[in-house]
Amino acid sequence: MMRPKSLLAGLLLITLATPLAAQERGWLDSGKQWVQQFWSDDSGQWLGRINGAVSNHNYKGVLVFVQGDNINTLAIEHRMDNGVENLRMRTLSGMPRELVKKGGKIQRGSSEDSAQSFPASASGQITFSHFASAEGNKWYKIRLAEKARVAGRSTQVVEIKAEDAWRYSYRLWLDTETGLPLKVITLDERGFAVEQFMFTQIEITPVPGKGKAPKRRLPPPLKSPFKEVKGFQVIASESRAGSTQYLFSDGLSSISLYVEPSKLKEKAQMHRDGVNGLMLGDGNIRYVAMGKVPVATLEKILAQTQR
Repeated sequence: MMRPKSLLAGLLLITLATPLAAQERGWLDSGKQWVQQFWSDDSGQWLGRINGAVSNHNYKGVLVFVQGDNINTLAIEHRMDNGVENLRMRTLSGMPRELVKKGGKIQRGSSEDSAQSFPASASGQITFSHFASAEGNKWYKIRLAEKARVAGRSTQVVEIKAEDAWRYSYRLWLDTETGLPLKVITLDERGFAVEQFMFTQIEITPVPGKGKAPKRRLPPPLKSPFKEVKGFQVIASESRAGSTQYLFSDGLSSISLYVEPSKLKEKAQMHRDGVNGLMLGDGNIRYVAMGKVPVATLEKILAQTQR
């Protein structure tokens, strides 16, 4: 049985050797669509390599992280010690700042100011596991795109495209050898880049011994006072000092909703570093919704909440 790659090469040879008559163009278009289907089916396998790439490789390098007008250059050092992930990030531009992650615990810079100014969302991106969960998620469509080079290494571009306007899309540049994401761009509902990072230098080495890729599973949804908003379900909640926080997720994107007593009637909107936020106070309760999602999604969350 001929393999898909051999078949693709055969089709390309036929295309180059045979003049394209008008009656053949329909056949060629059908052939292209058929061959592209093999690539589409393989995209899930590429995403499936991400968790294994992180758990089975140590890496260090220099990364550029862009959010709006803010550009940060970071030194990244990642290593696995007995199955525990250790991540260290240091700024190479602007004020010296540092973030250290060991397992699930994060420590920031020594001063409060440096902790607030550190591009914390970068640490969430560098873990990569949420991208691996896009496979099989009905709210996103995955396909392979072009080949490219990042930091001197060969990569395969994988597109994670939102199926509607309620969430963002992504483009990932995955290292051909290991499957490690070397570049990621977050695209809003209009297709504009709102956040991106890219390694400009990277050194990747295998973890000694055999590692095992952890499986990331979304917690089961909780019983919620809110209706589901286009696939976003409440997966966590916490109450503290009269305020309750709810975490919505669709498996890839997440939204935080804060509900607390307030006598003020107020309304505000914010946008910072790729994150949108909405605040609404009706004189009894203040609602605040935040996340890397379109503003319309937050408006829908607040509308459902008030009902």
